[in-house]
Amino acid sequence: MSKQSQSGFPAGLNTVLTSYVLDSITIPTFALNTQHEITHWNKALEKITGFLAGDMVGSKDQWKPFYPNPRPTLCDLIIEEADNEVIKQFFAHKYRQSNILENAFSAEDFFPTVGNGEWLSFAASPILDSKGNTLGAVETLTIISEQKQAEKELINSQQKYRELSTLDDLTQLYNARYFFSTIASEVDRCNRYSQALTACMLDLDDFKMVNDTYGHQFGNIVLSQFATIIKTNIRHVDMAFRYGGEEFIVLFPFVIAHQAAIVVDKILKQLEQTEFKTTSGQFVHITASAGLASYQSQEGQERFIHRTDKAMYQSKAHGKNQITLAD
Repeated sequence: MSKQSQSGFPAGLNTVLTSYVLDSITIPTFALNTQHEITHWNKALEKITGFLAGDMVGSKDQWKPFYPNPRPTLCDLIIEEADNEVIKQFFAHKYRQSNILENAFSAEDFFPTVGNGEWLSFAASPILDSKGNTLGAVETLTIISEQKQAEKELINSQQKYRELSTLDDLTQLYNARYFFSTIASEVDRCNRYSQALTACMLDLDDFKMVNDTYGHQFGNIVLSQFATIIKTNIRHVDMAFRYGGEEFIVLFPFVIAHQAAIVVDKILKQLEQTEFKTTSGQFVHITASAGLASYQSQEGQERFIHRTDKAMYQSKAHGKNQITLAD
């Protein structure tokens, strides 16, 4: 049976019975009196912390199993009737007020000194007499490490799914579906705030002939390498998409077409200088044609895309491997 202190509790309180009850439950629990002395420290709490009731009861060391330096536990703050601002100083965004018991709080945190490091959910509430006077406070703790691990795995899984649903498998650029949701929000931003946006359509020249001559596996290598060239030349705020087949689109927020053309020129030159080796050992050079358009206020995404696409086909018509700026 856990040792208990009756300091701060009325003589009529059956602390022996209380101790038996607390030792019989599997929820780690401790109680404090109004002097912040530990009155109860049950066996479940002994097990998860390694601190024995015989050493803890009667002391003010309730912080020791959880923190490297003395500081109030949630139980201590409840005894002090601390307000939200004070509790926030110690538990920041990790705590919340109970919607079941008045003046009760709960929180979650990671404690590296508990076991091999455990996530704990802990709840504390005041112990009141029949007149509503505070006699002390009680705090319960639950290990939630497995739950936190499951939550982490779920978040990772959801993130992976989002990536798979928005990324093109081959190039690891955003896919066409994500492009249409993105262009809608970007156009809305431009209409609302009159900010600049440039789109660039890029299309690999004579790519059908490349596939027919050297095979689709070689073509996939070209597509993947071209995507890498695009990614290494654009800013982190720019967004690159595989639009379909050998077509790619890059969105350049906050810049006009003439500025974006400088980046696109680097992309085309780097592609042209790249040597792609076929399975037969032959080196092949590939080029691409590009069209750029700056968004015109209130024109809408369909016309914006159409002007960009038309500019790209003008580059094709005028000899390929070049950039055309839309009117």
